[in-house]
Amino acid sequence: MHFRHAFLSVSVAAFVAVLPVSGLAETPKDQLVIGLSMTNLLTLDPAEAVETESFDVLNNLYDRLVEMDAKNPSTLVPGLAEKWTVAEDGTITFTLRDGATFHSGNPVTSADVVWSLKRVMTLNRGPASFLRELGYSKENLETLLTAPDARTVVLKPSEAINPEIILYTLARTVGNIIDSKTAMEHQKGEDLGKAWLTNTSAGSGPFVLRRWSANDAVILDRSETYWRGVPPMRRIVIRHMPESQSQRLQIENGDIDVARSLSASDIKAMGKNDAIVIQKVASGGFYYLAVSTADPIFAKPEVRQILTSLIDYDGIGAAVVGDYGVKRQVPVPADYAGAIPDPGYTVDVSKAKELLAKAGYPDGFKTSMLVLSDSPFVEIATAIQGTLAQAGIQAEITQGNGTQVYGKMRDRKFSMIVGRSGGQMPNVLGAIQAYTSNFDNGPKSTQTASLAWRTSWDIPELTKLTSEARSEINAEKRLALYKELQEKFLSSSPPLFAIAAAAQPSAIRADVEGLVDQQSRSPQWYYVSKTGQ
Repeated sequence: MHFRHAFLSVSVAAFVAVLPVSGLAETPKDQLVIGLSMTNLLTLDPAEAVETESFDVLNNLYDRLVEMDAKNPSTLVPGLAEKWTVAEDGTITFTLRDGATFHSGNPVTSADVVWSLKRVMTLNRGPASFLRELGYSKENLETLLTAPDARTVVLKPSEAINPEIILYTLARTVGNIIDSKTAMEHQKGEDLGKAWLTNTSAGSGPFVLRRWSANDAVILDRSETYWRGVPPMRRIVIRHMPESQSQRLQIENGDIDVARSLSASDIKAMGKNDAIVIQKVASGGFYYLAVSTADPIFAKPEVRQILTSLIDYDGIGAAVVGDYGVKRQVPVPADYAGAIPDPGYTVDVSKAKELLAKAGYPDGFKTSMLVLSDSPFVEIATAIQGTLAQAGIQAEITQGNGTQVYGKMRDRKFSMIVGRSGGQMPNVLGAIQAYTSNFDNGPKSTQTASLAWRTSWDIPELTKLTSEARSEINAEKRLALYKELQEKFLSSSPPLFAIAAAAQPSAIRADVEGLVDQQSRSPQWYYVSKTGQ
């Protein structure tokens, strides 16, 4: 007990030491200090996290068998697997690299890989949905995922599927490999270390979690034994800074190196500062409006159809989203191969009122709208609230953090919500499948990461078409399926409305080098250094 108190005291003191007094000093050359809103950082357990803010941290604590290239996310590169082969039947055989160790000093073995992936399915939280999309289950992984020896992992497909999709899925946080021996030493009951891993780490990545205090700070220290080599940055500090003006002030003074929760106006103003670089990276995800089909009002397709006439896509894209994205009405980035053009929805209040009367609501109706208390979510929700009101729809906005907002969405207890999806892989399927796949619409479904499920939207036809696109090997036929999938989604009176293709704008001090965001905001801090370091 005395040791624990001593450790906490050292951690807090170390944290305070890296936070300079505003305006007096720049951050240390071997430390990267990041300011952002941590309201949606809910857990650091790889088998539970589905929030993009969690991905930031997990991407640097854990390694995966394969990874998306740091500068070109559309390219897969070796991770813990130094190589892999794909057989004619789709079986993937991974060969682990020799010498990789976890932070505990334990060697990374094929048994850890098998345990980590099976743990995802056993705990059956949000990330399990990504593997279930591939046809995997807790039961069939027992025979489809094996470790013939300490350096070999064999993963057989559960059904006909494009092997590239399996590899991209494993390159995401669902594929993070955990030190099974250390995690099991902290098991409580049969939780497979879940309680312990919520706010600590047991990975082999370039950094080790030193401290996480919710809505306060995260501290990572570099691993001196990382298999790629020791990272240039000795420490990463993430500070909870929900206010854009505070972030702007501190990055301009040199108190933080990176600001990541900024208003459009602050980003624009800092674009004229030579000491700061504004970086904008497409995330592959989308800002969206969602309504619940479990709500009697939005259960009516004719009511959902009205909403496309009450979203000011042009105004939101230009004045609200700004540097955070680009107007887009199809939940697929326009530059992806096979993406269809926007349908051209425009605001038409008169048309909306006419359709509302036909749907049985001549005087409109009252509803509620959930939204994260961050930019640009609040601004998007406020803009939508304004146009809804013009047609007689009174939407009361309730702001909250990630647990309060997305928690209710995961529980399917909401009417309307403004949120953001993350791209699962850089292609049409990776962008849209969360919107078009719901293989079990029951309340106890395991597909909790599916936006279609969260909106209670029962879509067997779209789900089947999504599965067909996932399994099609022929590129030409796959593109045709992609087009059909997007068109049928739009014509099905969906409860999900893409508003803008999300981008991640960051303000970065000019002396920071090698910091490049990836899809789903997953930077690799291993490659970061500072000029003159």
